[in-house]
Amino acid sequence: YDRLKKGDQDCFSYCALYPGDHQIEKEEIIQYWMEEGLIDEMGSRKAMEDNGHSILEKFEQNCLLERVENCTYVKMHDVFRDMALHIKRKRFMVKAGKQLKELPNEEEWSEDLEKVSLMYNSISAIPQHMKCPKFPKLATLLLSRNSLREIPESFFEHFPNLKILNLSHNPFESLPSSISALEKLTALLLIGCYNLESLPSVLKLQALKKLRLRGSGIKEIPQGLEMLVNLRYLDILAKHPILRNPEQMREFNKFRDIPSASSNLVVFERIEINSGDTVMLPHDIQQLHLKHCYGARSLNDIRLRDAIDLKECTMEDFFDLESIFSSKYDQLKKLKSLTLRNLGDLKVLVGVGESSLGTFSSLKEIVLCTCPKIKKLFAADWALHNLEKIEVNYCLQLEEIITETEGMGTSNDSIKFNFPKLKTLILSNLRKLKGICCENAVMVCKSLQVIEISNCPKVKRIPLYLPQLKVDDEGKLSPSNTLQEIRVRTTDWWESVEWEHPILNVKNVVQPLLKFCNRYNLKWGPAVG
Repeated sequence: YDRLKKGDQDCFSYCALYPGDHQIEKEEIIQYWMEEGLIDEMGSRKAMEDNGHSILEKFEQNCLLERVENCTYVKMHDVFRDMALHIKRKRFMVKAGKQLKELPNEEEWSEDLEKVSLMYNSISAIPQHMKCPKFPKLATLLLSRNSLREIPESFFEHFPNLKILNLSHNPFESLPSSISALEKLTALLLIGCYNLESLPSVLKLQALKKLRLRGSGIKEIPQGLEMLVNLRYLDILAKHPILRNPEQMREFNKFRDIPSASSNLVVFERIEINSGDTVMLPHDIQQLHLKHCYGARSLNDIRLRDAIDLKECTMEDFFDLESIFSSKYDQLKKLKSLTLRNLGDLKVLVGVGESSLGTFSSLKEIVLCTCPKIKKLFAADWALHNLEKIEVNYCLQLEEIITETEGMGTSNDSIKFNFPKLKTLILSNLRKLKGICCENAVMVCKSLQVIEISNCPKVKRIPLYLPQLKVDDEGKLSPSNTLQEIRVRTTDWWESVEWEHPILNVKNVVQPLLKFCNRYNLKWGPAVG
């Protein structure tokens, strides 16, 4: 912990705001870090999220956090949580998951408090008056997943500098007008507040960047919303989330002209999208997230009208989805990032008998995690020359990354698949993976920097040709080499696998770049013993 940078220490301490032994959703904690300003501003929201994932990976590798099996959650070890809370004891009050039925006693509240977490309790009421009139340093208040039915009118007057307010999953029917005076508020989270039908005016919340009302009972757009010039993220789907009528999405058009340092983002979560529905989106949408949805068998079914500039698409916990595209999808020729997690019915990326043609011609990054039915990833004739990252984890039926197309196997000549920009190749926990590509083929990757092949026991051959690998007169790697790291699970697998490469003793040459994974703490390091 002491060796972490100050910003990383703050990110780690933030995990202690959750209850002990709680499974923390990676995406959620990263969003908190971003809202708190713990992740530096970057060129896009996606870049900041990627930085957040890198921080989490660092914590996992140093055993500060424990990776949960499905790879979308982490847990904090009790000893480290206690340590973090001790370090922050004067600035944090954390009573998450303590089965509280009322707010902590007034003597436990201090003017020095910066963050208060009371999530996952049974608090049903808040006192009308609090002894301490103001908490000037309090910036974060987490009251999600309680039983709050009413919030006193004066409550928010105690927190004039509040920035993050999470009241999600509470049964209250209204909010006090004093919430409108939180002029420094940057994130207001009201997810799952199903009895909440309206909001006070948000006109004064000029610092607000994020507003989440998904699953609430909101019936109309809050007054003043169109004037929030700093708003970056809006999730306003109410508790009747069936998109049968595209007119329901018309209100999104009001936010086309909101200036943003990052790409325009639309999130659909916990909705039914039926075949033939037209999902209306802002004309300049660049990011689309689909989470916990069901109904559609592919994106072709829902006709993403106007999504001609879509650059990033994330799909998580999407039921019924058998393919991402059932045929060529010209609207997504600008797609740069595709992330697929927990898609239980996904069998292929593109429907059988269809060629992607130029669909993935701009794709830079693809991430698959926990898609248990998919067997093949790419077809050999797809245009993937811009791809920079391939990451595949926990796809239990996956047999091959690049599969040959009809007629390819008739020649005795070696087949070369060119990936000129590929920098990162991660293949992890793929128990049935037999090969990266067909037997008489190699992947030519002149820019590759990181290779990870871990817990893929059936892989017997590494078909990677790396032109950038140069050796000096002593048979050692040249300083001009761009390959930085090779990560494998065990020495036994590494010693048994064959690597087809013009450099005959390539495995010996790259030995200094090898890192092995300890299966108990997931920490990468050199071989021991």
